[in-house]
Amino acid sequence: MPPADRNADKQRETESTFTGLDSLHSMNNTAAVNALEATKHKHTFKHAMGIWLHPFTRFHQIPVASRVWVYLAVMTVYCVLVEWVAGRNFNSRVMKEAGAAAFSSAVLGLLLVFRTNTAYDRWWEGRKLWGQLVNDSRNLCLKIYHLHGLPTIEKVRLGELVITFAYSLKHHLRNTKPSRRLPGLQDLPTDKNVNIPVFVANKMFDIVYEWQNKEKIDGFARLQLDYHMRAFMDILGACERIKNSPLALSYRAFMRQGIAINLIALPWYVLPEFELLWSLPLILIGAYFLIGLELIAEDIEEPFGKDGDDLPLDTICNTIQNTVSDILPLKDSLEYTTSLKALRVDPLKESP
Repeated sequence: MPPADRNADKQRETESTFTGLDSLHSMNNTAAVNALEATKHKHTFKHAMGIWLHPFTRFHQIPVASRVWVYLAVMTVYCVLVEWVAGRNFNSRVMKEAGAAAFSSAVLGLLLVFRTNTAYDRWWEGRKLWGQLVNDSRNLCLKIYHLHGLPTIEKVRLGELVITFAYSLKHHLRNTKPSRRLPGLQDLPTDKNVNIPVFVANKMFDIVYEWQNKEKIDGFARLQLDYHMRAFMDILGACERIKNSPLALSYRAFMRQGIAINLIALPWYVLPEFELLWSLPLILIGAYFLIGLELIAEDIEEPFGKDGDDLPLDTICNTIQNTVSDILPLKDSLEYTTSLKALRVDPLKESP
């Protein structure tokens, strides 16, 4: 065979080999893409099923559920009594007409929406403030770390007080006291009127101004640190405003009166139209949402407590402590704090 023909055959064989490899590679890519899509679809389907099933299968883990059950039990007993009375001694077409009640329910629903939105705004503002505290704590400690002319022990002094400010703010908002000594403080003030977060912030300012007076830092560095410490005080003031300014008493009383009257009247205009077996679930579903929304609003309008729907202040304080300990060479301060509990789990996610 002439050399030219042999070269042409080798070229065709090589091209065929590369074509086969390309086809195999394409098949492998297609199989990988299909497998990825199947996995993604499976995960998406599982996640979607969890979103809708977990609120029912994990109903007992929802914080407000344990409180709603009591009201629903009372409502069940009340409906049975209404059925007994209405079937024997009461025959009024006024209560059997649902039109007037439907109008009052619509007005009550609008008021409940406003109530819930107002409460959630307070909760979300509190969350933003504590998020700002995390950010300012990080930025302050990063700037302290890069003050190269400052001894390490001095950096540790201020870093411990950053952690202490977060924990003292948590206890201040909850009207509690730490059971152990906080980092950077030998003893807490014995005077009950002393604002502990302000006391801690004052010590932080004392340390920074002491550094400037001893010429360990210059005025520009002091201003950089002062910016974040003033932010601590702004956060404290905003949190105290949320804590000390609840929703107007008259509005809260008016809402609860409306819910109570609506629930009292509900069986009287539903039971005469249906049998107890059919009307009782309808009444309890309506009562569940009315009472549940009010209880949720009551919980989240005071976001700094220890209930399941309140802000996870223990977790946030733990985050600040870990972050500061990562930036500055702090000693193990776990022995000083009492907030390192199991992290709060969202029962509506896939893994409880």
